[in-house]
Amino acid sequence: MTKILYIKRVFVKLFSFFFFGTCSLILATALFPLLHLLSGFSEKRFKKLARKFNHKYFKLFVYIMEFLGGIKVNLYEKESLKNLKSTVVIANHPSLLDVVILFSIIPNADCIVKGALIQNKFLSPIIRNLYIPNNIDFDKQLQLGKESLTEGNNLIIFPEGTRSKPNEPWLFKKGAARFALFSESNVLPIYFGGNEKIGLRKYDKLIQFHPTEKYIYNLYVLPPISTNEFLEMPYSMAVTKLNEKMKEVLENKSKNI
Repeated sequence: MTKILYIKRVFVKLFSFFFFGTCSLILATALFPLLHLLSGFSEKRFKKLARKFNHKYFKLFVYIMEFLGGIKVNLYEKESLKNLKSTVVIANHPSLLDVVILFSIIPNADCIVKGALIQNKFLSPIIRNLYIPNNIDFDKQLQLGKESLTEGNNLIIFPEGTRSKPNEPWLFKKGAARFALFSESNVLPIYFGGNEKIGLRKYDKLIQFHPTEKYIYNLYVLPPISTNEFLEMPYSMAVTKLNEKMKEVLENKSKNI
């Protein structure tokens, strides 16, 4: 029975990835032109419509994975996400599905994404139209991030920059702190807990899966971090201190659940 469940869950994962990729390509090539038309070719209105749609789309995708028995998402303190706007959202990054899940629970989400994903034919149209690639000039990234936050969007950033390596300490880069300080925006930490995401971690094989159970995601929305106290410091010190604070908050949660 355990082997049958394992095979079923691997199939669900592969089917879900195929479904997501195919739908993303169709939506980007068919829906985005329609949204451009409905927005009167206004870039600002288009992005607002597209982000609302993406939020619903990712929410549906997570629901389908849950319905098929591939994952289970438990969200704690979700009331903190109501009316969330103009906030830098940070999280630890244990698995491939983290960004999908965050987009499904966070309204008006923008994101710093790997520039290499622009080469992905399924994701390229979405990234080019909506999000901020990390392979452009960093000052330009900061400016785009500030503009997005000023418009009321929430900017998702994984401070590690990539998925965590299993059983290794987190290495936080300072980019998230720089975005928060440059835009003078508060930071909302979200901790990803649950079981080990075997098959979704960095360097894992696609056909791997947790040997005994579905993927369990326990998401904890933590108290926001105000940037006010850091804005009074010299910039380089403020970046370092805020980065340390973000890492401390997430690490403390990982040790106390």
